[in-house]
Amino acid sequence: MSTTDAMVPFLTAPWLTRTGETTGITCLPGLSREAIQGLEATYPGPLAAKMRELLARTCGLAGTDLGDIDFTGRWFPEEPLAVFRPCLTLAVDDAGRRWIAELNEQSLPGPVWCVFPDPEVVVFVSDDLVEFIATLRDRAAARDTAAWVRDLGIQAKAIWSRRQALATRGQRACKSDESIRAWIAGLPFDAYIFDLRARTPWRGWPYGLAGPAGRLYRCGRLPVFAVAGWPSQGRWAEHLSEIAATCPIAAPAAVRHSIDARAAPEMPDDARFVRSRRCRAEAPHGRAMRPRNSFERRPVPTRACA
Repeated sequence: MSTTDAMVPFLTAPWLTRTGETTGITCLPGLSREAIQGLEATYPGPLAAKMRELLARTCGLAGTDLGDIDFTGRWFPEEPLAVFRPCLTLAVDDAGRRWIAELNEQSLPGPVWCVFPDPEVVVFVSDDLVEFIATLRDRAAARDTAAWVRDLGIQAKAIWSRRQALATRGQRACKSDESIRAWIAGLPFDAYIFDLRARTPWRGWPYGLAGPAGRLYRCGRLPVFAVAGWPSQGRWAEHLSEIAATCPIAAPAAVRHSIDARAAPEMPDDARFVRSRRCRAEAPHGRAMRPRNSFERRPVPTRACA
């Protein structure tokens, strides 16, 4: 049985809860052959034969807790993270989470990822589209889709809090793998590597580790990613950047002295011979004492002519 045939029960039978009540999720009608051919020109990636079969049966789902599920690639904008392209944006929920599936030329889209906007983490969801739809149906039948999404959010926060440790672990695992050693050698020196090939409780990676200026890398189509750039230290770094943007920055001491020297008024001619304007210090015996290395220009006494 092909993967498309495995989805037939999810697309033909009504989506009901375990008590027999309707979930409100409906399967949208499929596309004609001409419509599928016209869709190929604007599809975000290769349109595999199995994906054509799926589109002939349905173009998506409506009324899910994640919003409408799109199989055509026309309902949502293109995925901003280029390391996942070509990919199909299945849904964008009310919280701004993007549910995407990678496209290929052989089978249905997969794996499926959830891109969180805050924290900036990508979490693995399922191996392919069939597993994703099956999970979504089971959660809808149990009426706990919100709990499933909440668990993914907890996982995303755990990945963000452990981002440094996960990067260290991924770098150690990749250095011992000769198949990707050449890819690692081409990365920048400050790259953080995340190896998601193993199934672990923290199967995801923080794409926002280096902030908006970070550079993202991927080893082919393997779930091995890298983030390069100075790492963000969290809310404190954002707070300091806001302070730097709103408060004036003091110039260095040497620059300030240079500016003060240029702005100082020129001394009059009568005072050029005065090397110091310090006040006289009192001598130990009460006599006035002139400061060292200072003198004043005094008039020279003259005698009147006889």
